[in-house]
Amino acid sequence: MTTENVDTLEFNPISAASRNGGYVALGTLGGKCVVLSNLSKNVVKLSPSDMKEMDLKTVCGADWCDDNYTYFHPKQEVMVFDLRRLATDIIRECQVKGVYVESYERKSGVWLMPDGGLAVNSRKLWRPDGTVLEHGIHAERIYSASGDIGFDLDTPAANDDEVQCVLNAFGGINWRNNLGAEMLLGWFGVAIASVAMRRRPHMLLTGAAGVGKSTALEMMKWLSGKLAYASTGPQTMAAFYQALAGTSRAVILDEFEADPSRRHSRDTLEIARMSYSLQEGDEGIVRGTPGGTARSYTFYSPFLAACINPAKFEPADVTRWVVLEAISRKPDAVALKEAEARVIGPRLARRFINRWANFQKNEAIVRKHIIDAGGDGRMADTVGVLLASYWTFVSALPATDSEAAKLVELLDIQDRIALHAITDEQRCLEAMMSKVLPFKFMDGIALVTRNLSIAEAIQRICDDPTGNLEITMRLAQLGMRVGCVQGTWRMFVANSPEHQELRKVFGGTKWASGGWSTVLRRLPGGTEGTQRIGAGFGAAKVTIFNMPADLLPANDGSALLAA
Repeated sequence: MTTENVDTLEFNPISAASRNGGYVALGTLGGKCVVLSNLSKNVVKLSPSDMKEMDLKTVCGADWCDDNYTYFHPKQEVMVFDLRRLATDIIRECQVKGVYVESYERKSGVWLMPDGGLAVNSRKLWRPDGTVLEHGIHAERIYSASGDIGFDLDTPAANDDEVQCVLNAFGGINWRNNLGAEMLLGWFGVAIASVAMRRRPHMLLTGAAGVGKSTALEMMKWLSGKLAYASTGPQTMAAFYQALAGTSRAVILDEFEADPSRRHSRDTLEIARMSYSLQEGDEGIVRGTPGGTARSYTFYSPFLAACINPAKFEPADVTRWVVLEAISRKPDAVALKEAEARVIGPRLARRFINRWANFQKNEAIVRKHIIDAGGDGRMADTVGVLLASYWTFVSALPATDSEAAKLVELLDIQDRIALHAITDEQRCLEAMMSKVLPFKFMDGIALVTRNLSIAEAIQRICDDPTGNLEITMRLAQLGMRVGCVQGTWRMFVANSPEHQELRKVFGGTKWASGGWSTVLRRLPGGTEGTQRIGAGFGAAKVTIFNMPADLLPANDGSALLAA
């Protein structure tokens, strides 16, 4: 028996015997030893109670065990399997390796290699250039034997007519958004190579009943085949853990309807938010196990969902999802049939991975043009990836400057910029300003009480700073003050999360228990200071920011003099 010692994860068979079998020690996980079976090419976790004769022979191979751990017992005059020695060797070598990192295992899917190219782990482990690798450890990653992913080394790439057929099928819907069909085709490319991508944009199809949303999802499900997790209706966090964690499967979710009484929308958006940018090696969601160890759940799934009533999107979600609104179905629309889609899908996947180098170039140049046109980095990461993927399908050459500029022009980027401009600080300000409360103020010679939004109350002060003392006092009770500082109208809001009146103002929002001060400081002119909110109030920490322009007085010069 020979043992090869290496510092990194490499093939480390403990026997040079001619018959196949053995194991590679990978490390420990809690109280278990983790090995790669040289016989099945699968990762196996062995607890001490699992190290029985038949179990170890199943993992390592009966012939290999006979060659290396069977000896002749002179007294009994029989061949004896040395179970204790094999179990001890496994434990010792796994302890030497240290803690096993589960994210190092790459199961079925398309994976990024250190040279920037791809490796496809399916029934075989192969690269788009035709190279076939042995299942095992390569570049410190474990490629265990996996099932069929729907296409393989012998699958021919789709031709131009097949690509156009898919585009026509997705274009059978009148989309309110430009490039709707093109971005759907681009999403398919993201679904194929999701783990290899730095960003994984999601798409939501919405519109009235009967316009073809479910048909589009069904076609995508047929095209994606075994690389898709297709479902309908609410999905729980536990379902995502079990079906998606550590995989490269894309999610196709129909009937993703908003329902405030259930958590499924929030759970789905949480997993999608993480999947957008999680990189290999990141911990993801860490949960404790009954055995007292931590388990990491990682997600790399792009989402394609459809609904009539969309769930509530936070600003972080708006920038990760592209929403396509379906207006109507075209009279001459021709959908892909299932048999046809299941043939074209694997060919499309093969075409995309063959052009992976082109996709990387397309992504860079489309990203540049989106930013040059006024978009931000997140928009380039979301819409830009979809457009780059689309161009990879339709052209054998990377996009030129003029072609990328035309794509961005067709995108109607100004609308996209306005959509991405919605931020948490704006929503927080809107939640505060739109709160309606009773205010007392002078109406002629009478003191009246009227329900006003905080924005309306502030506007009255800006229009007449000295004639609305009752409103000023009421705002102070709410933890707010309006003032003109060095010629600029400023808003002052108390910081304390224990301020009961402010907690009521933000009631029903995610700032109901505090946090508004940090978010509001991101507004123009935002800063922190120590101020008196009003007469009779002590000095306290406040957030200060510039007054929104739409609340400023019409005749700013005279108002400033009065202030």
